[in-house]
Amino acid sequence: MSLWRRIYVERRRVILPLAIAIVVNVAVLGLAVLPLQGGVTSSEIQASEAAASLADARRVEHQARDAQASKQRATEELQKFYTEVLPKDLHTAENTTGLWLTQAAKDAGLVFKGSHFEYAEVRDSRLSRAYTKVTLQGRYPNIRKFLYAVETAQEFIIVERVELAQQGDQPSANGLLEVLLLVSTYFVTPHS
Repeated sequence: MSLWRRIYVERRRVILPLAIAIVVNVAVLGLAVLPLQGGVTSSEIQASEAAASLADARRVEHQARDAQASKQRATEELQKFYTEVLPKDLHTAENTTGLWLTQAAKDAGLVFKGSHFEYAEVRDSRLSRAYTKVTLQGRYPNIRKFLYAVETAQEFIIVERVELAQQGDQPSANGLLEVLLLVSTYFVTPHS
């Protein structure tokens, strides 16, 4: 009798249950644990994908809230611009581009030579443009002071064009310059 056979015959009561236990353990490992491990790995991958999707959704929601807040803030600022910054009507716009400019020219030490006021509705807008062509005469530093006053004024005034007027072939002996300005403002057109 061989050694292994002798050991088996003498220890059959111990070896047989151990062999059955090993076979059952291998069967449980192969049929239950390994598939469940694959399921757990799959669940972990799904959980990490869900966490990434949740983070993306929260980021998109945050961006949407920011966009909504920005839109609301822009709407409020636009309404404030229409009601508080722009002249309220044609008469106020005419005073801004006429009387206010005349006073600003005088304050800057310029001679107000004349102006021509016009207005027109802006196409596809609820605004109208009021503009004045102004002729001023004075020294260069005074013209700069005037332009600075216009550009920094609380009134909504846009200097669209500044031209140096011709005063003949020779420069002025007294150092005075004559400038032509196109100055505009806008106002909300009344509903018809």
